[in-house]
Amino acid sequence: MNRKGMTLIELLVALVVSGVLVAGVYRTFVSQQNTFTVQEQVVDMQQNVRLAINRMTRELRMAGYGRMDATFFSEKMHGIYEHVVNPGGDGIVTVVGGYKTVATLSAFASAGSKTIQVNIVSGVDLDKKKYISINGLESNQIKKITGNQIELFSNLTTDHLAGETVFLIMAITYSLGISEGKSALLRDENLGLGPQPVAENIESLRFRYVMNTGETLDVVLPARYDDIRMIQVNIVARTDRTDPELAKVSDGFRRRTLTSNIQLRNLLFI
Repeated sequence: MNRKGMTLIELLVALVVSGVLVAGVYRTFVSQQNTFTVQEQVVDMQQNVRLAINRMTRELRMAGYGRMDATFFSEKMHGIYEHVVNPGGDGIVTVVGGYKTVATLSAFASAGSKTIQVNIVSGVDLDKKKYISINGLESNQIKKITGNQIELFSNLTTDHLAGETVFLIMAITYSLGISEGKSALLRDENLGLGPQPVAENIESLRFRYVMNTGETLDVVLPARYDDIRMIQVNIVARTDRTDPELAKVSDGFRRRTLTSNIQLRNLLFI
């Protein structure tokens, strides 16, 4: 440096050194940002797959709640389902059970009667919501609704006290499909609203069935649907976006696989 200031060479050297330092800081920042984004994606993916498996586990385990005997399915529920567990092909299963509380008995109902009195009837109808279970002890189909009185197709098999719970029996279908352009786990209550997304970026869904004989089957014939005692669920989720580093050696998506063995505890009463 002379008395008049910096020379051109000194200025260029300073700019080069500053550029190298800035580039290093920028690369570090970009790397940290990418790492944070990837970890955020992984967390979202893990939450998705856990949400999916937890909800399925809860509802598959309740399959058959309400003690539905053979007469309950004599005309097929919704004209389709005639078993508690209904495998529907690769990655599809429908389970039937008393999943939702819709009313309570407002008066004593004696065995042999075909009518019950409830506190509210808005949760039932004569179309999709006509299948009910009283206190989880017996199931029936609604024939007629008059005010708050419900007439059933079959006689009650036991006495029921006022205050007992009335459950709506639903056929819930789990499947893999597309929601807003993304692969997703879908859930359909078969009440007319169609399949609804439970979790996005679910890439694979597979069901296997453990029979009352102990054998495990990928495909179950309809004649053996009532012999199913456990469902093995295998679900694969992936991140919403790709990892740039992983994209150098694969498609860039990170994946997680969860497998759960779900005991169908209510089928002992069918």
